[in-house]
Amino acid sequence: MKKIISLILGSIVAFTLSMSAAFSAANEVRVAFFLEWPTPNQEDKVKKTFEDALGVPVKWTNFANGGAMTDAMLAGDIDISYSQGLVPFINAVKSNAPLKLVDIAMEYGMGGTTCITSKASGITKANASELEGKKVAVPLGTMAEYVFDESMKVVGADRKKMDVIQMDPEEGAAAIVSGDVVMACLFGGNSIKSALTVGTRLLTVQEARDAGILGIDITSVTTKFMKENPGMVRTFIEVTHEANARYRAGKSNLNIIAKDAEMKLADMKDTIGGFKFLTPAETKKSMESGNLDAFLKGMDTPRGSVDTSFLPL
Repeated sequence: MKKIISLILGSIVAFTLSMSAAFSAANEVRVAFFLEWPTPNQEDKVKKTFEDALGVPVKWTNFANGGAMTDAMLAGDIDISYSQGLVPFINAVKSNAPLKLVDIAMEYGMGGTTCITSKASGITKANASELEGKKVAVPLGTMAEYVFDESMKVVGADRKKMDVIQMDPEEGAAAIVSGDVVMACLFGGNSIKSALTVGTRLLTVQEARDAGILGIDITSVTTKFMKENPGMVRTFIEVTHEANARYRAGKSNLNIIAKDAEMKLADMKDTIGGFKFLTPAETKKSMESGNLDAFLKGMDTPRGSVDTSFLPL
């Protein structure tokens, strides 16, 4: 009799826990992303594939930089930041922010994030020390700041002697066009294209690659959302990797992606062509012992900031 009662009680407890988990599932998923930063899953964003897979509405909000994404996550307004810069994430978890890195959005060279000097200034890689004492625009706390710092090491210019002004990419592009700054470090196809109308890259894409300057964008989630909705996190990542596979196979609808990124088709193709979308296996390797792992260790990122369990392997 006791065994029967125990079995009944156990069944009731299990049912209660399963029902509790079901009711704790979010009734919508709030995702942060960037404009001018085209990715294969934007086709699924437009076609509502994410909604179909997740079973709830998905609200996408664009942000100017990865730091703003972090702020929104900490405020409880965003659940998932897609293609957040690695540097803003690292800065956040170093401050004990309750965030977790669960996927790599892409790796990229300096085609999509770069520093551009104005032609009027006459400053190039050869005389980059002339940047010292002058105004330069940098979106601080982003991958563009990382590119700025690494580029200055390559060209031998001292950041501490420059007048570094915080400007998001669109602002930085406008400032270099107007002549208010002699250099702008920025990301995003449209902003880079605008800056290049009056300037040139301080380092070419190949020069930056040869110097080992690599950009990595990631997918981060709040630990609260991850713990309460693990199935949704896994599904979001699965849909994204399916989109990446479709792109690698040449089957993406590039017109849809360009429109959603608010870019001209040719500009979008140029930008996305500089991105490398890793397979799930490549992603896991990078997160555990490859490029991402090296980057995190190099910046003394707290251990336990990465979770590979949601990858569709």
